[in-house]
Amino acid sequence: MTSVLLEVSDLSKYLGGLQVLADVSFELNEGEILGLIGPNGAGKSTLFNVVTGVYRPNTGTIRFQGQNLVGLKAHAVCRRGIARTFQLVRICPSMTVLENVLVGAVYGKGGRKKRALDEALDCLELLNLRELRDTVSAHLTYSDRRLVEIARAIATRPALALLDEPLAGLNPTETEKTTEVIRAIRENRGVSIIWIEHKMEAVFTLCDRIVVLDYGQKIAEGHPKDIAADKRVVEAYLGEPLA
Repeated sequence: MTSVLLEVSDLSKYLGGLQVLADVSFELNEGEILGLIGPNGAGKSTLFNVVTGVYRPNTGTIRFQGQNLVGLKAHAVCRRGIARTFQLVRICPSMTVLENVLVGAVYGKGGRKKRALDEALDCLELLNLRELRDTVSAHLTYSDRRLVEIARAIATRPALALLDEPLAGLNPTETEKTTEVIRAIRENRGVSIIWIEHKMEAVFTLCDRIVVLDYGQKIAEGHPKDIAADKRVVEAYLGEPLA
């Protein structure tokens, strides 16, 4: 029986007097990949910031594995088992690939310093980055920097990973490679995923369900086939039904 991992209920957030999220509610089941889509400015990254403790919501509740997250700092949320990446890649360019991933392994869930090196190397193997372990991150390609950021997140041993546009700026070959990495994270590590993305072909292929935001409100939720045919989603975001 599938159990609920994350429950977001009636979540609202104001920034500078502007309501960025308005009574957003959804659930994520264990082992699920949930797509989070919508136009630029719809509130997707703000939702990630609220869930991970960067922002405190004005109203609403967030429960993860049955426990309340509202009021926890970002590092405490990470220690509970939620990791994330960012729309603009945030790794330490002066550090090697291995050193970047070690940061996640050391400071993530449980603070496993004794096993940190093994954990970091396992993540590099999973993301096909082991040959780059001693490369200074500033010398990496853009796509490999994105993979390093994902590897660092997974090294925290999360139950849930929030991926913010991991395919942005990638060519078709890099997109396919990174999509397979996302699939492997779920299948090999059992990590549930919420995935913000604008490349709809990848989202509709890989996601189990999709939530659509527009102007901070949830306008649709369901299986990819249903979302692709939803008139509200077509008008707000897709422009035309997907084949």
